[in-house]
This record gives sequence, C-alpha cells and structure tokens, in this order.
Amino acid sequence: PGGEACLEPLFYRTRAMFRLAALSAALTSSFVVTDKVYVNNQLVAEGDSVEDNVGCHPHEGSTAFKVCGANVKVVAHLMSNCRDYSKYSETIGSCDAALGTDHCDEKTLTSGYTNHFEWKAYSYDIQPCK
Repeated sequence: PGGEACLEPLFYRTRAMFRLAALSAALTSSFVVTDKVYVNNQLVAEGDSVEDNVGCHPHEGSTAFKVCGANVKVVAHLMSNCRDYSKYSETIGSCDAALGTDHCDEKTLTSGYTNHFEWKAYSYDIQPCK
C-alpha cells in the first residue's frame, strides 16, 4: 500500500509534463495557413498539418514540387531515405518573408549542362525554415 501512494504524485507530475510539452509545441508551431507543400500538383500538407509532415517521405518518383509560404521548404532527393547524391538534391521554397506569405516556389526537377533532362525524386524532406 505505501508504494502506491509514492507513485501517485509521480503520475500527476509526469502527466503535467506531457501536457506542458504539448502546449509548448502548439505555441511554437512555425507554420501558418499560407504554408503549403505540393508534390506532383497534389497538396500534401498545409498550415498546421505541415508540422505533422516534417521529415523524410519516400515517394514513387516525382518531378514537380511547389512550396508556398515563408516558413517551409522541401528538399527533393534522387535517392531514397533523403540521402544526398551529387547534383540530384534540389531545395524548393524561398524561406524569404520579404517575398510575401503567398509567394510560391515551383520547380520541375531537371539536370544537365547542354541537354537538360527531368529526373525523379524518390524521397523528399519537408523542413521548417530557420
């Protein structure tokens, strides 16, 4: 019986710490309604949901990316698992608030010096602007 009484305050302190962490994350979310990420013309994240999608996403080969807003960017990778490979990692998104919150950066992935060709990303990394 005495051991259970000792655990009760610990339970409430732990629960309070989790609530505080969740509140802190909600208050520090850096994404707004104008932040949007498109992959192959499909909206994959916008506003608060960008926070839930930060990180690496394996994909079946995309050539077109569009990022709107000044708080988010995407790095498209030829390799899976968001690994860099020579010239086949491309950043989309300006991270420049001076361009306005409705500014969009749109790219079709291409490479080549003389003859340009499209390449496909097999992973992309959604990142917050710092």
